[in-house]
Amino acid sequence: MGVNLHGHDGRYELYASRTLDHVQNDWTDEVIDSAAVAPYLEDTSHRKYLENPAYNHYLKMHKVALGQSGYVELGAIADQLSTEYMPRFLDASAWAYAERGIFDQSQSVVDRIEFVSKADEIWQTALKRESTLQTTEYSYFFDEYESPHRLALNIAFVPLMKSLVVGDVTDAIRQQTLRDVTHLAADAAGEMTRAFDAGVKSTGNQFSGLVHELNVLSALLYINDPRYLPLPATARADSGYYHRKQTHDISILNQHWGTVRKVIPLEVKASASRGDRRRYDALIIRGKMHLTPDGVDPRKTAEAFYNVAQGGSMIHEEIIAEQLSTDLREMLRLYQRGQAVEKLGTHSLTRFYDTKQVAESFPGLNK
Repeated sequence: MGVNLHGHDGRYELYASRTLDHVQNDWTDEVIDSAAVAPYLEDTSHRKYLENPAYNHYLKMHKVALGQSGYVELGAIADQLSTEYMPRFLDASAWAYAERGIFDQSQSVVDRIEFVSKADEIWQTALKRESTLQTTEYSYFFDEYESPHRLALNIAFVPLMKSLVVGDVTDAIRQQTLRDVTHLAADAAGEMTRAFDAGVKSTGNQFSGLVHELNVLSALLYINDPRYLPLPATARADSGYYHRKQTHDISILNQHWGTVRKVIPLEVKASASRGDRRRYDALIIRGKMHLTPDGVDPRKTAEAFYNVAQGGSMIHEEIIAEQLSTDLREMLRLYQRGQAVEKLGTHSLTRFYDTKQVAESFPGLNK
């Protein structure tokens, strides 16, 4: 049985060459199940979702690479949540499948690819459903307006996940992922501008945070080192519920021919207070300070990486991409030279370090 690195029915290629708006316009023909949505209109808080035992169990698991028993649990959780209606549950299901596919080497390569393919299918469904909810009368209640971009981001990484599983992360896959991520960043930057211009600050701030995260992913992909592959953090790792100090936005997988040797967590903040720096064990990347040329606007960084990735950059944009990526590479090198934070009751591949050595060279990281 062959391994398909490009998703199902060419949908990855279709996504990669079109804007998110086109994807949404083509797919948002679903009729909303009002009965399934109703409980989440009556109580719009995240606590309502925690009433689902499988979802609550998922979030209670440590936000790290798990052991073998953990991957068996993830498989059961993924199966249970895959039949739920709400996009939040589907995203958790998809990440549970994807995580098992990436890490569970007790399974065959074919089975692990199938886990990632299931994740892809579920993310596609979640994107369609989330986009529909946000373009109907329900949009008032579902106000995480950057969610479709985050779901699309997960889909954009599916080919890289599959190539990791088969142990052949080609330059073509890495470059295509970079183009997709910078495309999403440019689109999110446009949404950020439209929101602020309309005076909707809360939505603008949502997209600002997303653009900072996408800029970090762009910089990591621009480094183009097949030994260190960035991924968006899993649904539970990105949640502030349970094990809060382990929360992070990005996971960097140190791998060799498909075998993951170490996972390095990053937390991205536009700016970070001293409380934030003490709260998280992950390396904090301060978007305004570390990945914004003028220290203010992430849209300039997004534009630079987009033009470099798409092949139409100016010299000053190439300098921005090179300098910011070089700084990020050095931050990661220094972070891994720090003392390991031994707080986990598991022999996990995920490594947290103190930031003393990073802070000596890069300001704003002292705890």
